[in-house]
Amino acid sequence: MKIKILTETLSEQQKLLEELLALLVRETGELTGLHIDAMAEINGLKEDVAARIEAHTTQLRQVIGEALAGAGLPPGATLGDLAALMKKQGDTGIPRLHVELNMLAERVRQAAAMNREIAERFAATVNQSLGFLARILNQSNLYGVSGGYQQRPAGAVMINMEA
Repeated sequence: MKIKILTETLSEQQKLLEELLALLVRETGELTGLHIDAMAEINGLKEDVAARIEAHTTQLRQVIGEALAGAGLPPGATLGDLAALMKKQGDTGIPRLHVELNMLAERVRQAAAMNREIAERFAATVNQSLGFLARILNQSNLYGVSGGYQQRPAGAVMINMEA
């Protein structure tokens, strides 16, 4: 019975990770297309999925602990240890889910890292552009009385939109 509950709990975790991965893939497209509104929406959806994953993790840890105890494994054992033991016993359900979850988690990590890299590069580019504009504003040319352009520094203030 504990194995059935563990299988269901792992399957639920897998669904949550798949949902997160789908959001990350969507986010990649929105980041590359610079759809700011869509990125804000996706951030909200990611926060929701992350909260559900966090809430589910408590239950998952408890079920894994019970399954480990039921299999006679020490308290410090992992799901991988349980999967290896079950594979030796001929059960393929938990070992299959364990492998699938590991692969899915790795894909989530890769997608998140790629999105972070894209966002950081975008932010750096915007920062450079704003710096360039500020330099241009600070070196405005004024037409002087003598009939020529006089270069005078002009004060420019950049206001952070979040301030």
